[in-house]
Amino acid sequence: MPALRILVDLVGYAVARAVLLLLSLGRIHVEPFIASPPPLKWPGYRRNANGQIELRQAAAGWVGFGICVIVLLVVALLVGACLRPHVYLTLRK
Repeated sequence: MPALRILVDLVGYAVARAVLLLLSLGRIHVEPFIASPPPLKWPGYRRNANGQIELRQAAAGWVGFGICVIVLLVVALLVGACLRPHVYLTLRK
């Protein structure tokens, strides 16, 4: 499963870095992407001197990957509802 690990590390990290920064209004940052990050405490985050939360790159990759999966599921449901509206209308009755 190295392909999944690469996908989580690259795509998930990039999505988490952008989305978490926007959704938290700058309170949550993701640590810079490096090949071998220094170990952090168990939860995968720490607070810096300014009180901002810094998320570990591995944890951020999984958070971003989860965000991508949720967005893809919502898009698939919306596309399915647009292509077959009669199915969703009959379920509501």
